[in-house]
Amino acid sequence: MAFEIGKQLILNESSGRTVGDFFPVSSAPGEGFFKFFWLLVKNIYVLVSVILFIMIVVGGVGMIANAGNAEKQKQSSQTITSAVVGFVIMLAAYWMIKIIELITGVQIIL
Repeated sequence: MAFEIGKQLILNESSGRTVGDFFPVSSAPGEGFFKFFWLLVKNIYVLVSVILFIMIVVGGVGMIANAGNAEKQKQSSQTITSAVVGFVIMLAAYWMIKIIELITGVQIIL
């Protein structure tokens, strides 16, 4: 079994079959569903980024508007913290998928 970063993981050297040959991303009968699913997955990063931006803006405005109220300022701070943690989780998930793609040679996000 050959293994190099940036190369496809070859399961059988004599036939040259890779992981992607055994686990195809989509098949002909369900191509419509898989096409829709991957379109949704690809665009969910954009949707989550917009929600993240809105949460940061709302939290920032809340901190400015509630400068005299410590409890509401703490709530706004928690909103910003939650948005940043969500962004880190989203970024980590994206890069884990990219690393798996790199190691196995299978394109996960089309």
